[in-house]
Amino acid sequence: MNGNPNSLGQRLLAVEPLSPGSRQQLEQDLSHMFQRELTTTRRSFFGVVAASALVSGGICGALALTEPDLPTLPRIALVVGSLFGLAWAVVAARICWRGALDLKRDARQIAAMVWTFTVLMMTFFLAAGMTADDRLQGLLLIAGGLPFLIGAGVYWLNYRIEQAELNTQEKFLQLELRLAGLGERLGAE
Repeated sequence: MNGNPNSLGQRLLAVEPLSPGSRQQLEQDLSHMFQRELTTTRRSFFGVVAASALVSGGICGALALTEPDLPTLPRIALVVGSLFGLAWAVVAARICWRGALDLKRDARQIAAMVWTFTVLMMTFFLAAGMTADDRLQGLLLIAGGLPFLIGAGVYWLNYRIEQAELNTQEKFLQLELRLAGLGERLGAE
């Protein structure tokens, strides 16, 4: 490191070292940064989502298995809907049971499921719309799916922005801790 007192490194090291309580608070903030405790209302909401997803997944699965005259494309769509319903039930039940939302892992799973499900359903809409006997009805089917695709895209972008903000906050806290450690070592010398 150069001896220039105006360099960024020298200015950062000149900052007063953290007290043990402040350092412990920073470490605690860093470890709890990605956990958001759920209120009773939000916990209940995730419970309702888990139950609803389980029911809808069961209904889709039952329809896919029991309808004898169902064409292949709708049967596949129902199976996919059933799998996504079960996945939503597992994720929402785990969040409800834990009573906290992991802003990294849970948010990534939810955003990925929303985007993937919407893209798959839009693909089914496109395939069904393009093969429909009535072209206008097929076009309406495709157009009806577009708002959902746009909404899922907006949700995905919002998730990415929130993750960027959280990563920036995490890096700043890590930097503060490293600087505090450097300051303590230099103060001990």
